[in-house]
Amino acid sequence: MSATRYGFIDTTGELVIPSPHGTPFTFNEGLARMPAGDGWAFVDVKGQQALKVRRAFSGFSDGLALTDTGFIDTRGTLVLPVAFKANFTRYVIAGAAYSNVGRFGSGLAPVMRSGAKATDGYINPQGEVVLDGFGGGLARPFLKGKALVALKKPPKGEYWRLIDPKGACLATYPFETMSTSFSEGLALVQKGKTFGFVDEAGTWVLEPTISCWEGELSECWFNEGLARVKVKGRYGFIDKKGAQVIEPRFEAVNGAFSEGLAAVKEGGLFGYVRPDGSWAVTPRFAVAQPFSHGRAVVLLAE
Repeated sequence: MSATRYGFIDTTGELVIPSPHGTPFTFNEGLARMPAGDGWAFVDVKGQQALKVRRAFSGFSDGLALTDTGFIDTRGTLVLPVAFKANFTRYVIAGAAYSNVGRFGSGLAPVMRSGAKATDGYINPQGEVVLDGFGGGLARPFLKGKALVALKKPPKGEYWRLIDPKGACLATYPFETMSTSFSEGLALVQKGKTFGFVDEAGTWVLEPTISCWEGELSECWFNEGLARVKVKGRYGFIDKKGAQVIEPRFEAVNGAFSEGLAAVKEGGLFGYVRPDGSWAVTPRFAVAQPFSHGRAVVLLAE
C-alpha cells in the first residue's frame, strides 16, 4: 500500500496534504487532526503542523479539542483536564464521572451519566455542571447558540426541546424521531414510514411525504440549500421546496453540499459534483469526505 493513499485534496482534486500514517479528519476552525506516527498532529490548511499530541479524540470546536490529557486550546494549553478510565468508557472531569462527553459549543459541552435514573447535563470549560436534568440520550452539542435535548420524563406529547445556553426553552416538539440538530433552520422528522422537514417552530416546511430509508435520519440535512434523498436505491438532492434538483443517480452520497461541492459515488468510486449536478472532480477516490476550509479527506483508489 502506498504511504500517501490518505490525505487532503483541494477543490481541483489534487492531493495537497498527504497523510502517510493513516486516515486524517476534516478541518474544524482552521485545523485538522491526523495520525503522525508516534502520536497525532493538528495541521493547518497548508499542511504545516501547529500542534502535536499523543492522542486526539476530537477536532476543535469552540476553540477546544479533546486529547488524551483533556480539552486543549489552539495553543496546546490544557484548559480542562480529563481522566479516561475503564478503557475509555468513563470520563472523569472535575471529580465527576461520565460515560460520555461531547464537543463544546456556546461555552458548553454535553455530558452523559451512567445508570437508568441518570440524566444528562452540560459543563462549562471549568468542568462545572451549569445545566442539568436532560435525559433520554446524550444531550446534543450547541450549534449556533441552540441545542436539541430529550427530557427524561417529558410531558405528554413532548419529546424534544430546543434550548439556549442558559437552559431556556425556545420550542418543544411532539415528534418521537427527529434529527440531532437544525441545519439551515430545518430538522428532519420521521412520521410513520415517511419523513419531512420542520422549522424551529415545529411547523412543517416540507410535508412528510418523502420515503424513509433504514432510519438514516442523521444522514439527511439541508446545507447550502440542498439535501440528499434516496429513491429506488439511488441518491439525489432536493431543494427546500422538495423539488428534485439533482436526479437520484448516485450509488452513495457522503454528507451534504459543502463549499459548493458534494461527495458522491458513481461506478464504485467517489468524486465531487456541483449543485447543477455536473462533475467538479470526476470519480477517482475509494472514499471521500465533504470539503471544509478548501480541503477534503480522501482515500486514493488503488
